[in-house]
Amino acid sequence: MKRILFISIITIIGTVAWSQMGGMGGMPYRQIYPPPSGPEDDERFNELIRISRGGQLYDNWWKTTVDTEKPKGDHPLWKKQTTNKRSGYDTFRCKECHGWDYRGKDGAYGKGSHRTGFKGVHEAAGKMPVEELEKINKGIPLKEHDYSKLVRDADIADLAIFLKKGLIDTTSLVNDSGVPKGGNTRTGSYIFRRNCTHMCHGVAGTAINFGEADKPEFVGTIANENPWEFIHKVRAGQPGTTMPSAIINEWSEKDIIDLLAYARTLPKDTSEIGWWRGFWGGMGHHRMMHEDYRPGSGRGFGPSLE
Repeated sequence: MKRILFISIITIIGTVAWSQMGGMGGMPYRQIYPPPSGPEDDERFNELIRISRGGQLYDNWWKTTVDTEKPKGDHPLWKKQTTNKRSGYDTFRCKECHGWDYRGKDGAYGKGSHRTGFKGVHEAAGKMPVEELEKINKGIPLKEHDYSKLVRDADIADLAIFLKKGLIDTTSLVNDSGVPKGGNTRTGSYIFRRNCTHMCHGVAGTAINFGEADKPEFVGTIANENPWEFIHKVRAGQPGTTMPSAIINEWSEKDIIDLLAYARTLPKDTSEIGWWRGFWGGMGHHRMMHEDYRPGSGRGFGPSLE
């Protein structure tokens, strides 16, 4: 009787495991960018790659590149503010001044420890041509905003095309408190299982700890505490990793908000991980920290909740 019970339990676990892996003969599902089918598709595909990479440069240009050096000291413009106490390389990251929501002082970074008082880029980028956006990041007309000595012209061009074509109005997705405006958790659950679990985050979203051992940060942590960062990283990808880009895969804003709504139901810290979720949550993390991928290479994985 005990033997029959043991076999039954093993069978159930095996069946669930097979279903969680997508019923694909034990092979995990990996999202593959659709191959271009003609010159126009190829041009569009390459543009999407550049937009995605520009988003990663906006996030963390040093991790997105392999031939750059971290600047020493603070950004030349940092002395114009006194509220944000960060220093060094962080002061050179686009997101630190302009925010994950691209709204600067008028957005989520308009308060709290990240507040600088600097303007956002969303409104201005929509009005300027790509060429002008490139000039701004080359210190024209503001010399203190010159990145040409830090990154290549091609990097600045990718950043400019992201600013022109990759920004979205996050206020249509979440309110000022970061609560999603709508979102179907059931659809989001499907999107998460199919795209995020097997290679990286696990079913519970806890297979990768973005923080420290004593202060972990998981998918659910970011989705709840910084949904603007969640949206940006889902769209552009994590700098220097194989994380797929929703920009390249041309996900809709509905896909993003559905995924965010579901991600907010996932554990935010270890106290919320039960034994079952803890078991399945550990399945993943096979590729995100390794390999190169088409949008560009980088220096690797790093903390996310920033």
